[in-house]
Amino acid sequence: MTVDRWILLVSITLAAMACSPKPLMVRQIADWVDHGMTAYERDDDWELVEKAFPANIKLLETVLANSPEDRQMLTMLSRMYASYSFGFVETRLDETIYLVDPSDSRAKEMALLKDRVNRCYEKGVGYALMALDKSAPGATAAFQKVSTLAPYLQNLGSGEVAPLFWYGFNLGAWVNRNLDSVRAVSQAHVARKVMERVLELDPAYNHGGAHLFLLAYFGSRSPILGGSQEKALDHYQQVKTIAGDNYLLPDLFWGRFCLHQQQDREGFIDMMQRIVDHPAGEDEVALYNAIAGRRAAAYLAAVDTLFE
Repeated sequence: MTVDRWILLVSITLAAMACSPKPLMVRQIADWVDHGMTAYERDDDWELVEKAFPANIKLLETVLANSPEDRQMLTMLSRMYASYSFGFVETRLDETIYLVDPSDSRAKEMALLKDRVNRCYEKGVGYALMALDKSAPGATAAFQKVSTLAPYLQNLGSGEVAPLFWYGFNLGAWVNRNLDSVRAVSQAHVARKVMERVLELDPAYNHGGAHLFLLAYFGSRSPILGGSQEKALDHYQQVKTIAGDNYLLPDLFWGRFCLHQQQDREGFIDMMQRIVDHPAGEDEVALYNAIAGRRAAAYLAAVDTLFE
């Protein structure tokens, strides 16, 4: 199912259920959107999906207003904000950083994009935290202290994997875009612990997304800051085993974070060129590969800057 057909189907469903009881309507819409995310992931038309995301996010927030306690809808909104920010706003930001000639307008555009990235991830964190608090009360307080974080995470089960993953994803992505902030950097360990718990509960969730996160976490840091190329390589191999060789985000992350950290210029160029040259196609990771392709092109164009 293509994205435009899925949007039409959701609209028809909303109209058909207008007279349904609110809780039932919200659950049905949440189920539709959850299953319908596959339509996004299989579509390699990056610009079409980019335009579709904001309207659907606002639609879900409108539905949530009628049932603010719905855990599934809260989780879905956290996922949507994470996916939109990572796939589109951050990609636009990287293209602006690496592909646009320096100018006052470029600086203004970068500031606007970074602000939107931060707002999306902060909203994603908030929705995931609310979802966790519905099924496992105490998340907000537990994530504030090292002493309470581990016990809380250990008490979570497989039913909390989705909100836990999207909490960690949004938080970690926000940290990575704000490394000049002491407050942000202080939260990096929370995102790491969250993703390590996701691996214990369901390592294959979201195409091995926790492995992908930890690949970037360990691969982008120097050893003195907790980085480990050996751990990054293990997570790279794990996510490729789970998602398959056709999934290009692990290759993008390996090149951007690990090969850059290793200062392997030739390996970086080869990896990015392979991603750019990868043929498009409709499969379950088509959108992720389109995202990888756009970012790889930006990084490839900036190789002299990245490897000064």
